[in-house]
Amino acid sequence: MEVLVVDDGSTDGSLAVARSFGPQVRVLTGPNRGASAARNIGMKETEGTWIVFLDADDMLEPGTLSQRLAAAKTANADVVICDWLELRDDGCGGVAPGARRSIDWSALEADAELATAVHVWATTAAIFYRRALVETIGGFRPDLPVIQDARLLFDAAHHGARFARSDHVGARYRVLAQSLSRRDPVRFWRDVLANGAQIEALWRMRGALTPRQEAALSGIYNNAARGLFAAESVDYFSAVARQRALHNSMPLHSRIAAPLARKVGLPRARRILAWVGR
Repeated sequence: MEVLVVDDGSTDGSLAVARSFGPQVRVLTGPNRGASAARNIGMKETEGTWIVFLDADDMLEPGTLSQRLAAAKTANADVVICDWLELRDDGCGGVAPGARRSIDWSALEADAELATAVHVWATTAAIFYRRALVETIGGFRPDLPVIQDARLLFDAAHHGARFARSDHVGARYRVLAQSLSRRDPVRFWRDVLANGAQIEALWRMRGALTPRQEAALSGIYNNAARGLFAAESVDYFSAVARQRALHNSMPLHSRIAAPLARKVGLPRARRILAWVGR
C-alpha cells in the first residue's frame, strides 16, 4: 500500500505534520493549484490498482480498505462505496459524532447517471476507485473547483462503471463551516450551474433528452438559480436562461423572481421576495 500526501501550498503547518511520519508517507509539495490538481498529481505519482482520495476533513476507519477490496473482487466492481460518519463542530473547538450516512443505492441501481447527476454523493474517503477508470475519465476536473468530487462520480457512471456497496462505516467526514463548498456560496452555485450545462451537453451528444434527463436538468438549474439569487449573483440570469431553454414549465420562483430582478435589480428583488415569504 502506498500513502502519498500532496501539500497544495499549505500555510498552516500541514507540511511539517505530513513529513513527521517519516519514510512510510511520501510527501509532495508545490504551489497552491486547487483540489483537482493536487488529487491528479497524487494519482499520477502512485501505482496501485485502487485509489482512495482523502481531503483534509476526511479520515479512514481501520480495516476499511481490506473490506472494500473484498467487495470489489466479489462484484467485479470499478467503484466501491461504503458508509461514512459525519463529525460536526461541537461549539467548543472540537467535533462530535453525527449521523451515519449512505448513498441512495436504489437510485444508483436504477440509473447511475441520473442519480449521480442529481443527488447521489459520498465523501471522497468513502469511495474506492479503480485506477484504470479514473485514468480513462482523465481525473478530477480543474474547471469545477468546488464540486469536482461529485463530478468524478458522475463521470464514472457516464463511463459505464460497475458500482458495489461495502456495507460498513469506513470513513469519517468533518463537516466544517469553512470547507471549500461552504465558505463561498457563489463559487459553489456557479459550479453547480456549469456542471449541469456540461452534463446536458454530454447527454445531448447521444440524441434528444429523455423526459427524466430534462427533469433532472431542470432540478439542477432550479437549485443553481435559487442559490445564485440568494447570493445576488448575476449568474442567476444564466441559470434561468438554462431553465427556459429546456421548454419545461418554469418553476414558480423563477417565474416571479426573474422579471422582478430585471426590473429592480437582484438585491431589491431578493429583499422583496424574502418579505413575502418567497
